[in-house]
Amino acid sequence: MVRLPLQCLLLGCWFTAVHPEPPACSENQYPTESQCCNLCPPGQKLVNDCTAVTDTECVPCSEGEFLGTWSNERRCHPHRYCDPNLKLRVQSKGTLETDTTCMCDEGRHCVDEICENCAPHSSCPPGFGVKEIATGVSDTVCEPCLVGFFSNVSSAYDKCHPWTSCEIKGLVELRAGTNKTDAVCGIEHRKRALVVIPIVAALLLALLLVPVYFWKLPKVNRKTFCPEDPGKAKEEARRGPQESGPEESGPQEMDFLGPCSTAPVQETLHWCQPVVQEDGKESRISVQERQ
Repeated sequence: MVRLPLQCLLLGCWFTAVHPEPPACSENQYPTESQCCNLCPPGQKLVNDCTAVTDTECVPCSEGEFLGTWSNERRCHPHRYCDPNLKLRVQSKGTLETDTTCMCDEGRHCVDEICENCAPHSSCPPGFGVKEIATGVSDTVCEPCLVGFFSNVSSAYDKCHPWTSCEIKGLVELRAGTNKTDAVCGIEHRKRALVVIPIVAALLLALLLVPVYFWKLPKVNRKTFCPEDPGKAKEEARRGPQESGPEESGPQEMDFLGPCSTAPVQETLHWCQPVVQEDGKESRISVQERQ
């Protein structure tokens, strides 16, 4: 019975000697069989572990590869490819220490954290406005329009618009707004009548006054007779006293002179232009006419 515990103790000592516990290493070290080795810095990969006389051997990553942390990895990771067929494009080019980051084309956003796929931005329907505009990594955030605001379009950019204030415009509200429609403004029926009636009355009054005005204009006396042929008139005036009798000369002269003459008139010159005979002077008749 005593030999069994002794055998177990001996076996435990043997295992401890064959498999010793790894030593406790610092943050930027990794343990090996007998000691702690330094990790390779970002951008470098491990080639050989350290020994009792040599340090850890590291080399930089190749172009198109990277390692972003302190590590003992023996291979670098390739840079990510932003596939344009998936509507992706390069946001920032990769380095030896960082990977390439991708983003979506205009009008799209990433559907996951690493942005492997893209989706088009969502539009807010009528009755909803945009609270937050979509970005390359987040979709549109919509919110319902509150009382006093409306949105009548489906948009990924427009916010809710306030109702039109009819009072500010001096109008009355004919129809209240909703979350999808604006308020409708107009003129009240009574006010509309007060505006229309004076305009109609003014037009009717103008139509009545215009004929009256033209009817009261003085009429032009068109009965004045003037001979069309001045030469003929002169000839009749010259031979009037000779060929006709004393009884006929007076009336004929008056008929000829008529309204175109002013008393006393001896003869009429060109185009009814009267020549007035002065008192005590003879008429201007040529000597040939007197003979």
